[in-house]
Amino acid sequence: MFQFLSHPLDPAGYAWPGEPVVKVEQCTEISDTCPFASFMTHLPNHCGTHMDAPRHFVPNGLNINQLPIEYFCHKDVLLIDVPKEAEQPVMPEDLMPYADQIKGVTALLVRTGFEKYRDTDQDAYQNHGPYMAPELGKWLCANFPNLLVIGMDFLALGSPCNDLPPECHRNMLGYYTEKFVTAIEDMHLSDIPAGRLKQFFNAPLRVLGVDSSQVVCIAEV
Repeated sequence: MFQFLSHPLDPAGYAWPGEPVVKVEQCTEISDTCPFASFMTHLPNHCGTHMDAPRHFVPNGLNINQLPIEYFCHKDVLLIDVPKEAEQPVMPEDLMPYADQIKGVTALLVRTGFEKYRDTDQDAYQNHGPYMAPELGKWLCANFPNLLVIGMDFLALGSPCNDLPPECHRNMLGYYTEKFVTAIEDMHLSDIPAGRLKQFFNAPLRVLGVDSSQVVCIAEV
């Protein structure tokens, strides 16, 4: 069975506080004078479910279009539950019990349960979410050479609740080392069982000139 693991892009949806979200404008409608419908989409590349490539925080890092295809197609995928509430970090010690399993995958999906606030408490989800601690990025890059992608069910690698977001991103995206792990932010992970997934795809919009991109995430479970 295949399932979407990305949220629909919604003009009423989410981005980092103060950043723009998608806008949709209808250009034509089917009528007696026009045979077709068409729309204009204004799409900032860091709203909704999207993938941060190194270029987002690393001046000479690879952008989304320069990443090898292996970053978007995965047969070795693990979903783990790491319960977190508002403003709590995901730390290396949270993932250490899964270290042997993580060594065998290219994509790791971390479910904290914070997605439950996405439709019920916009302030909590957008401004007070969990975050991937800077130490976690260091640990993953140092110990898991096969890991290419980490996904999460909260707004972003960093949280607006503190001053750590730059370091959260730099340590994960390869600012200090050659190794990096790309990050899929704001995923829909609530409807699938934990454990190994059969396969996972996170297909980007291939827009030249951008650092990162929205991704359509599909998993076979």
